[in-house]
Amino acid sequence: MEGKYPPIQGLGSGSSSSLCVPGTVLEDPVHCLMPAAFPSAQWDQKLPQDGPWKFFCQAMTLVLLLLVLILGVVLAEVLQFSNQMEEDLKQMHIKFVQGLADAGHQRDIMWGEVFRQTEAMRAGNESSCEPCHENWTAFQGSCYQFSTERKSWFQARDYCTEKNAHLVIINSQAEQKFLSPKGNNHYWIGLRKQYPQGIYKWQDGSVPTFINWRDTTSSEYDCAYLMNLGSWFSSSCYTYWYYWICEKPQVC
Repeated sequence: MEGKYPPIQGLGSGSSSSLCVPGTVLEDPVHCLMPAAFPSAQWDQKLPQDGPWKFFCQAMTLVLLLLVLILGVVLAEVLQFSNQMEEDLKQMHIKFVQGLADAGHQRDIMWGEVFRQTEAMRAGNESSCEPCHENWTAFQGSCYQFSTERKSWFQARDYCTEKNAHLVIINSQAEQKFLSPKGNNHYWIGLRKQYPQGIYKWQDGSVPTFINWRDTTSSEYDCAYLMNLGSWFSSSCYTYWYYWICEKPQVC
């Protein structure tokens, strides 16, 4: 039996006996010769790993990493710019508020001087004073004008300023009685709550020495006005529009 199946050329005897077994499918010479015709090195050969696709993948990876790095830098710059803008806006707001406070202080000083001059003229001889202008009424050395239209407190203040006057400052019961409006009209006066102290001051910066609040709840808002019978009340300086009374020194 061994002479029937001679050893396959190129393989050892051990290989031939293990590959060509009588009585099996491997007895076919084609099957027995296949390992010799196609060496095992050819079956184990792998596809090459190097080539254009590997280079392309590496290049795309580098490009993506570079884009991520650039995006991170851009986002960091945008965040820094946003923070700087926010800080600049805060500083501008602080300067704006401070500027308004300084302007208000200077205005109060100016009206304080006007008030002192008015008091000095009241103490003098009123008979030598010039008559007030048309639509203005004289009383104790001052000229008063009662408006015929309504505005907010700040608009009324600005109107009086344009007339070289100020919202009325009430210093006595006699002046209060003179100013007491007729009917149910409301008139702004030059009294406003000042912050951060939260106390009422006249437009010239002085603290009232004469007050005539209707009751303890009448002064809970920021700007004061006269009601009928001369009682004082307060309301929002912007929301409500009332009549107003301007006052300026009478020329003596």
